[in-house]
Amino acid sequence: MPGRPAATLDLWEALAATAPPARGAVVLVARGLAPDLDAACEQPLAAAAGAALEELRERAGGVLETVVACPSCGELLDVPLPLEGVAADGERVGPEVETVGPVEVRAPTTADLLAALADPAPGAALRARCVRWPGGDDGAADPGLADPELAAGVAAAAERLAGAAGVSVRLRCPGCDADVRADVDVVRLLTDRVDQQARAELAEVATLAAAFGWTEPQVLGLSPARRAEYLALAGRARTDDGFQRARGGAP
Repeated sequence: MPGRPAATLDLWEALAATAPPARGAVVLVARGLAPDLDAACEQPLAAAAGAALEELRERAGGVLETVVACPSCGELLDVPLPLEGVAADGERVGPEVETVGPVEVRAPTTADLLAALADPAPGAALRARCVRWPGGDDGAADPGLADPELAAGVAAAAERLAGAAGVSVRLRCPGCDADVRADVDVVRLLTDRVDQQARAELAEVATLAAAFGWTEPQVLGLSPARRAEYLALAGRARTDDGFQRARGGAP
């Protein structure tokens, strides 16, 4: 459990109150990398994913245990995800705009993603916002179809600009020997980790509040060592009370 219990609860609340596509922007604000959510939504998705990755590394350490389902046979695969390796991929962010021949490719932002998701064709809408073909044609047009090599270069540039928002891992399924490609959604992984930690914090607050009558700020203000000792005392008190009740002693 990280030594920032109040910050954990604040981040948990903010993430829970925000739609999943915008949660990376929430992390930018929480880490002081944007003044508010509107400004964070204008930053590239790669920046949001990078901030989420750093937060995840601080909370989970160097390796995160994940589970992936094989799409071929359905077997659940335990996948240890080395966050240092993902960080190396995330450092490929580079500039926010790349040119591929005559085509300009811009890194998508959270605002781009939210707008695209509101469109009946999200993929085409996102390309329209972020890919500019010669002559003013956008990514929703078909000029790339006439030049597959150019289209492949544009796709590669978009992947580079995604940074940590576009990381994946490959492994082989021991059950059916299929090649499994799993996308790494660092924002979702962070959200799950923060949710686990926040619920553990709240459980400890409830235990100490019931045992000693303390408020949440008082519990969260305890050092880890003192909190652990008080939890142990509260546990022993419950055990002793239960023992006395079983013997018919005084409550």
